[in-house]
Amino acid sequence: MRTYSDILPWILFILISREVLCRELPKLNPLSLPESLTIHSRARLLCVASSGDQPIDFQWLKDGVLLISGKIEQLDEWTSSLTIHPLSLEHIGNYTCKASNRAGTNYVTAPLFVTAPPLWVIEPMDLQIRAGKSAILDCKAEGSPKVKISWKGKTESQQNHLSMLSGDNFHVYNNGSLLISNAQKSKSGIYICEASNGVGVDLQKSVQVTVFESPVVERIVDHITVERGQTAYISCLAKGDSPLSFEWMKGQKLLNDKPEITERISFSELPSLENIQFTVSIINTKLSDEGLYSCIARNEFGSDRKDVRLMLVERPESPELIELFDEIWSRSARIKWSIPSNGNSPILSYTIEYWTNPGGHWNVTVPGSSTSYILRDLKPYTVYSFHVFASNSVGDSDPSQQGQITTAKEEPSSAAVDVKIEEKGSKFVRLSWKPPPQEDWNGGITGYYIGYKQRASTTPYTFNTVQADDTSSYYYMLRGLKRGTEYLINVRAFNEVGIGPPSEEILFQTHNQESLPHPVLLVHDIGSTFIRLNWMLSETAKSSISGYTIHYRRSGDKWYEISIPDAYQHSYTLTNLESGFPYQIYVTSHGFTGMSEPSEIATVRTSPEAIFQSPLPTQLQPAIDESTQILYIAIPIAVAVVVIVIVIVGACVYVYSKRPLPPSQIYGDIPASKNFSYMHTAPRQRDIPITICGGNAIKYGSPYSTVPLTRPEQEDDEPIYESVVGDTLRKIKQRTFDDNFKISSATVV
Repeated sequence: MRTYSDILPWILFILISREVLCRELPKLNPLSLPESLTIHSRARLLCVASSGDQPIDFQWLKDGVLLISGKIEQLDEWTSSLTIHPLSLEHIGNYTCKASNRAGTNYVTAPLFVTAPPLWVIEPMDLQIRAGKSAILDCKAEGSPKVKISWKGKTESQQNHLSMLSGDNFHVYNNGSLLISNAQKSKSGIYICEASNGVGVDLQKSVQVTVFESPVVERIVDHITVERGQTAYISCLAKGDSPLSFEWMKGQKLLNDKPEITERISFSELPSLENIQFTVSIINTKLSDEGLYSCIARNEFGSDRKDVRLMLVERPESPELIELFDEIWSRSARIKWSIPSNGNSPILSYTIEYWTNPGGHWNVTVPGSSTSYILRDLKPYTVYSFHVFASNSVGDSDPSQQGQITTAKEEPSSAAVDVKIEEKGSKFVRLSWKPPPQEDWNGGITGYYIGYKQRASTTPYTFNTVQADDTSSYYYMLRGLKRGTEYLINVRAFNEVGIGPPSEEILFQTHNQESLPHPVLLVHDIGSTFIRLNWMLSETAKSSISGYTIHYRRSGDKWYEISIPDAYQHSYTLTNLESGFPYQIYVTSHGFTGMSEPSEIATVRTSPEAIFQSPLPTQLQPAIDESTQILYIAIPIAVAVVVIVIVIVGACVYVYSKRPLPPSQIYGDIPASKNFSYMHTAPRQRDIPITICGGNAIKYGSPYSTVPLTRPEQEDDEPIYESVVGDTLRKIKQRTFDDNFKISSATVV
């Protein structure tokens, strides 16, 4: 059974629901607004509730915002009014009437529109704009309906005709402002802003737009380089509205205020269609003129300046050579120098000029970063002179101090030339050759190696050494060969550095017959134009001899031959010789079996004057005083004494030479081995004294196996007879008999 407490809530719910359901919301009539409202007029809005439970509360809203301004009146319990006076553009909007009671809230909304002619908000003003820049012309108006802004202009480019502004240089924003970009002088003129909305009278405002050019200075170059002492021209380009004025400054001072430079400067202007070039000239530039120069241009709109640096340059100083004695080779040499002052301009290159005299002249250019260079393709043992130039943008320096180098020596680079067999016998061969070309000596020729071997032999070459001298042709007698044997022979020049290449091999074969005995040569007498010769041969050998050949030449000239067909003739006088010159002489015998080895070579100088002269005819003889007669007697006696001494010494030599000797060694057969190395050895000397009975003999004859063929020339004031006899006796005492030489028969006359 339900209790009272259970029924009571349901009773209350029913009572409340009945109360709520019986209430009525306010019902509002549409808002009534007058049409064609204009600015400054009056508008009244009425909000009327046709039904609804009282009390009803009214409120007004504009665009959803509660109004706190304006005149709001509660006319009665069913009506509320909103009065707006005077109307303005701010009052345009949507108005809402809000009615509320205990049952709820109701709304009614209506728009309010006001018409107004254009009114200036921002009027355009005259404008000055720098050429090339951008600027904005403001023009703003308001009205209802919305105002439309347009621009017209009379510019210089449009020939003063009013037209709409268009193109890339103009842009009108939504707010009516005009953007002028990259303004040019041609855009100067009258600009008109027009505002219209179809209500009332349109608005117009004209303004003056001036595109001006303030000075703009441009540098032609940032810095100018001028050779000291020359004229410097410093220029700038300027453009801008006229009139333009110019000034030049160095540092913080005007150039006109510098007395030390005033007399050396001048100013000039060169106008063109686009700009003006203004220049300052400074003659006879000095180091004090270096610095920063400012060019300044001015007009009524402003000024501009640019700086140009002036730098004076000179030719570089001469490089200083650095000696490098340890970097000189036979065909190259390093040249080194210190970096000189560059004269304010970087050194671009160095030029090395070098030459030989006589010879050639060369030069080579190296980069300015180098301080040394290796000269190549030089000739060995040659003197080269050189100097170095430095170059910069101004020019070349003076040459450095002249340097000189001598390249190192090198072994000869070519072989002896004209190598040939002059004569050969059964046990000897006579070889001749000429030195290599002098340009291939590479430091002089010290001597020659005569290499020979039997053709059939597998052993290395055997070498004999011949010293070099100043002659143009060499002769060498190779003795001790085997009969009827083929030999190969070559010649190699050498110097203190090394050995040159061998000459072409010569193949020859010695004769198979026994060699004829060679004569023993004696110089009997010497005159200024003649030399009297004697030669000797053993009686047993004369049977195989059919004659002799005398070979002679003036030292250094070619050989001449005189044939003696009589085997029993043992003397001959060479005539028509030149006085005071050395001559070389030797004799060979010949027969049915060929030619003998030559005698030893005698080197003899003819006398400047004849020692023995034939008596003059009596009628041509001059008068002789007593003292002269004494001399005629004394001189022959003295000569006779000397001759006797020579005969005695010659006899001693002859007897001494008849002593039995050990078997002689074959000269050419020097022991050879694989370890054989070329040695610069002293030449062989077969000690055969050549004795004379006359003046100016040169001590000893020289054997063929000894080179050089010429002997050192005797001093003119050396006593002939004492020299010959003394030197002969000394050599006999000093010599010992061994296998390397033998004393041949020599007779003192």
